Amino acid sequence: MRIENHSEYVAAAERANALSDAPEGSDAAGERAVLIEALRKWDREHARENAHGPEDDPEPGSNDNPDDLPVAGLPGNLGKLQAD
Repeated sequence: MRIENHSEYVAAAERANALSDAPEGSDAAGERAVLIEALRKWDREHARENAHGPEDDPEPGSNDNPDDLPVAGLPGNLGKLQAD
């Protein structure tokens, strides 16, 4: 099996997930193994385009990146911040 596009990838992942409880040695488990191998192959072939690498600094030396938070702290703690 070869996955040709993202829609096929999503469908294969959903099908593999649906077969997750298949008993070992069954036809369904064999289908799941084929799907998983195809998904892994897709991931290997598309690793570079799916990766999130370092972003360029708009002002070198400023450490001001587009993904920087405007406040310090973990996102889960933003509600606990108090204004001075």
